[in-house]
This record gives sequence, structure tokens and C-alpha cells, in this order.
Amino acid sequence: MRLDQLRLLFEAGTLMAAEIVPAPLGPGPAPRWSCQFRRRNGATVTLDLNRKRHGLDQVRIFNSLDAAFSACQAVGFRAVMVHQNCPLHTPLPNAE
Repeated sequence: MRLDQLRLLFEAGTLMAAEIVPAPLGPGPAPRWSCQFRRRNGATVTLDLNRKRHGLDQVRIFNSLDAAFSACQAVGFRAVMVHQNCPLHTPLPNAE
């Protein structure tokens, strides 16, 4: 989902948690990151690029944790959990 769509879901109270996870097969020696969010219904959504590439949504990849955290802050979250060895699109653990 795009940033503006995620912001609307956050304001509506639909997003419950934000997570920063390693991007799958990011090129280069440094780790790259992606943001994913858990909805109230248990579904997981990722932050996508604002523009589609080849007609498809593409996951937004960040070169630094700071940039990924800033994107989560732009959605509305003040706290974010970072996972180092969690592949993309893995269901988030329930925070009960």
C-alpha cells in the first residue's frame, strides 16, 4: 500500500503495529529494509512505492533503518519493532 493509504488506515485505527524487516535479496553488502504493518483483522501489508513499475506494485526498499523508521513515523507510528532475520511477508507475531 502507498504511504497515503496507510496513513488513512492508521487514522481510522485499522493499523495495529509497524515492523521493519530485512528486504528480500537486497543487492550490496549492507542490509536493506522494508516496512510492514499489521492490520486489526490480522492481515499484513507492506509499504509500496508510490508509482507502479510495469503495472505492478513494488515494495519500497530502504537503505537505512533511519529512513525506514521515518516512513513509519510518516504513517503515524511512534514506536516500531525491528526484526533482523525475518523474511518479507512473514506474519507478524501477535502482541498480546
